[in-house]
Amino acid sequence: MAKRSKNSTSNNEVLVYLGIFLSIGIIIVVVYLMLNSKSSQKQAFEPKAIEKIDRYFADKTRDYSILDTAQNATQIEQNITKIEQNATKNIIQIDKNITQIGRLKDEINSNQSIKSQYNPPKKPIVDRPKLAIIIDDISTFHQAKKIKSLNLNITPSIFPPSANYPNSARVAREFEFYMIHLPLEAMNYQAQEKNTLKVGDSSAKIESEISKIRSNFPKAIYINNHTGSKFTSDYDSLKKLFIAFKKHNMIFIDSYTTKDSKAKILSSEFGNKYLKRDVFIDNTKDEKAIINKLKEAIKIAQKSGFAIAIGHPYEQTFKALKGFRSELESQVDIIFLRDLYEIYN
Repeated sequence: MAKRSKNSTSNNEVLVYLGIFLSIGIIIVVVYLMLNSKSSQKQAFEPKAIEKIDRYFADKTRDYSILDTAQNATQIEQNITKIEQNATKNIIQIDKNITQIGRLKDEINSNQSIKSQYNPPKKPIVDRPKLAIIIDDISTFHQAKKIKSLNLNITPSIFPPSANYPNSARVAREFEFYMIHLPLEAMNYQAQEKNTLKVGDSSAKIESEISKIRSNFPKAIYINNHTGSKFTSDYDSLKKLFIAFKKHNMIFIDSYTTKDSKAKILSSEFGNKYLKRDVFIDNTKDEKAIINKLKEAIKIAQKSGFAIAIGHPYEQTFKALKGFRSELESQVDIIFLRDLYEIYN
């Protein structure tokens, strides 16, 4: 058998090794291609999957939002129903309370009526005689200053505002207490005021005049008549005035310019205390004559427990009051008209 040559053997080994390397290279290429294919598929899959997941959770969120809104709406409807039920209950209770209050008022009025019928009014407790001094016809600041300078509890009676008395409402603010001096028609008096109420005036006109007074003098309660002998003696006319007084919470004090005055009758009918003037102190404009009238008022107060004296803003009247002050204060208590009304009501 012939021997192989060394070159032949060497060539064969090279071919074997070359085949091995080629096989390995092919395997590596195949593996690489497979890996790249999976990676690209994964990259293509990932955006679609994430999009689907986002859409899923968005749908779920919307579903829960709709569910929450529906639940809130149901709760709101339930709350409204409860509020309506509570409101109905409250209205029913208020109606019951109003009815009960009405019954209590009726019982109180009934008891007061019975008490007034069977219990006579108590006599006033008076430690010293009381004297109320009213100065009529007040309309100026000068007059207000003169009254205040006396340092006595003088009650000013102030004219309602008019062309003749434009400042009277402002003058009233100078006083702690005042009353209104209302012009009423007289039997024989030519110099009557333009805003004088007359017999036969309608209820509307009378009420309008008192309404104006209430507007100009919001604190005023007591009101007396300037002249007025004809008006106060006419029952029908005076009753219209008393109706207006009641509406505006005012009380009439009779200046008593006529013995035929119907003010006492109407005061009783309207449930008011009747107070009237006892003495005009300055019909005679003389200081001594005025002092004598003041002495007369003192005697009435000492006999009856109280008296009402009316004067006017004359110089003689101010001098008499100033000069006779010590004598007055030694024998009577000089008090405001309102205090006299409260004590004897």
